[in-house]
Amino acid sequence: MTIEENVPLGKLTTVGIGGPARHFARPHTIAELEEALAWAAGEGLRVVTIGLGSNLLVADGGVDALALRLEGELAVAATEDGLLVAGGGATNAVCLHRTRAAGLGGFEFACAIPGTVGGGVQMNAGAYGSDWAAILERALVVSAEGAEWRTPGELGLEYRRSALQPEEVVARAEFRLEPKPPEEIKETVAELQARRKAAQPTNKRTFGSVFKNPEHELSAGRMLEACGLRGHRIRGAQISPRHANFIENAGEARATDALALMAEARRRALEEFGVELEHEVRLLGALELPPAGQTL
Repeated sequence: MTIEENVPLGKLTTVGIGGPARHFARPHTIAELEEALAWAAGEGLRVVTIGLGSNLLVADGGVDALALRLEGELAVAATEDGLLVAGGGATNAVCLHRTRAAGLGGFEFACAIPGTVGGGVQMNAGAYGSDWAAILERALVVSAEGAEWRTPGELGLEYRRSALQPEEVVARAEFRLEPKPPEEIKETVAELQARRKAAQPTNKRTFGSVFKNPEHELSAGRMLEACGLRGHRIRGAQISPRHANFIENAGEARATDALALMAEARRRALEEFGVELEHEVRLLGALELPPAGQTL
């Protein structure tokens, strides 16, 4: 198991922002993953899993941790007996291709989520009325102590969160799907992708949705739009003119620029609607949002 040092993470994230990871590894097997996690535990290091780098904002100074990107057999996806069986590092796009070819429906919503299976479990990813909890049968969770299968209940899957700890990594997952003609799957995916392209800045560098939707009649995006934040810019980062719950890297943006935008958005949402927005994006390194009524 090769452990690299000071690997830049910005180029591995969809928003293109962030400094280096103090240590970095690319485990290809469960044994290598267990070895990497045991090494990190012995060194007293935090563990962060990168996946495809979506839903991540990495501090400009980097992160003092072991960053992992699952590859090899940990990124393979296949179907068998009505199940999608995928490694934690398997991309949602590959999984969708496998399920469509096998005539298995239920995973179509994931076409709107540019990430991996493991990342989806970690945050109970969802879109268009469905989420991981609705289709997940079980997940193999690996830590420095070993590996164990867990059900959705044992994983504590809730809206955009789970009970998984940072040092616990999803190495494999099994999803129970339903028979569906491949052409119907293709049509559904085309429709969802068209809706996503029309509503979201899919051609810009972003980390995906910034805030979770609150318990309010307005979604986070609609709320921030009503606050007049579309296109609002702080140095190299701007709130998307297309969808106010996305932050774009508009040119050499830094993590501090994006964080300042998030703080301003939270301040305005609290001031206008009395709602404290909770961020959905994972903050890695020395990044912390101030209380909802304050800005940076």
